[in-house]
Amino acid sequence: MVMQIYKEALAKLLEKPIRLWGISLLYVLLAGLAQLLFGIIPGVAIGICLLLETSMTLIFLRGFRGEAINTLQLFDCFRDWATAKRVLCGMGWMLLWIFIWSLIPIVGPIFGAIRTYEYRLTPYILMQEPEVKPTEAIKLSKERTNGWKGKMFLADILIFVAFFLAVLVLAAFSSIRYIGWIFALALIVLYVVFCLFVTLFLGLVQSAFYEKIYGREKEPAFIPAPAAPAEEPRPADAPRPVEEPKPAEEIAPNEEPDQKG
Repeated sequence: MVMQIYKEALAKLLEKPIRLWGISLLYVLLAGLAQLLFGIIPGVAIGICLLLETSMTLIFLRGFRGEAINTLQLFDCFRDWATAKRVLCGMGWMLLWIFIWSLIPIVGPIFGAIRTYEYRLTPYILMQEPEVKPTEAIKLSKERTNGWKGKMFLADILIFVAFFLAVLVLAAFSSIRYIGWIFALALIVLYVVFCLFVTLFLGLVQSAFYEKIYGREKEPAFIPAPAAPAEEPRPADAPRPVEEPKPAEEIAPNEEPDQKG
């Protein structure tokens, strides 16, 4: 499952790598600017970052679906107050519960991580399903991610494990005399490429999981065909009435039998 998700996400990334990278870079710059300008008012900075994050999540989803993407879509959550309020309420509610679960002594970080994966579909639900109340989005996300949290965690961690192993191997080979510089150069290239595109790749991986989960939700439940009604037992054949023997034809009293001779 995870490798199939990786293949689909990588194929979509290779279709629009520059555009996705440019939009994600603009997203990072805008989020950083919001924190710089409104750092003294944490609520404002967090609100702007949540709106930008939700818009970027939808851009990844459009990119995975093969739809057109552009920089103006970064401001989809700012287009009207109703949309902004819905996103802020839903995402703020999600962060609040993650924070509360993280406060549990000793095991708090573990519970916080679990809730993070349970609520991962919240931004999609807020923007794709307007009939769902903002505070109900996390409940719906929790229901839909049941059975998927482990796969999503594995998809997130596997790429970092692979990167770490590749770094160890290239670093070891870079110490070889004469040809070590080739592996050192490969290590630098790997590091640059990873830093530039890992966020894009994981964003598309998350969109792939949403499509898998949402697609399964839309499939009609299997309803077995109704069983054929049992055939009612036929009543035993009633015995036929015994026919009484017909009486012999009576001879008329005035008639005499014919005599031969």
